[in-house]
Amino acid sequence: MVEFKNEPKTWGRLDFEILFHGFLKPYSDYKVLENDIIWLKSEGYKIIQFDCEEWTNKEIMHNALHGQFDFPNYYGHNWDALQECLNEIEIQDNGLVVLFDNLDKINIKIAHTLIDVFVSSAQRHLIFSERLLVLFKVESRNFPLNPYGASKLYWY
Repeated sequence: MVEFKNEPKTWGRLDFEILFHGFLKPYSDYKVLENDIIWLKSEGYKIIQFDCEEWTNKEIMHNALHGQFDFPNYYGHNWDALQECLNEIEIQDNGLVVLFDNLDKINIKIAHTLIDVFVSSAQRHLIFSERLLVLFKVESRNFPLNPYGASKLYWY
């Protein structure tokens, strides 16, 4: 994994930019997305891609996630199970990029929850020096995305 240094050379890196802005990068232009995917692959990132247009319900979505991530058979096909299994995946090489194409084709509440779960897991992985980056493609820059990555407050 490339070690980031506090210098201009690092600040210009795509992966640094995505991490700096919260693990998530939206796209409305396929050409820009394609160029970024090429760069990320050249830097040793593994890419997992989903076409959300195929997700007509949550069951189909969870089946796709289960299959692509090779979650264990006990995967519960719900948000808590997704969070738990994402937190347990091994991220090798330079990192993992998850791309959700056509995110705007699914229910907005499901899209918001999905992104929040992935960003939360990305935060956890970073503690262990593992990079999980989340990209999504939508048709319009007007896609309404709620704040994401909120953490629970724990009293100690």
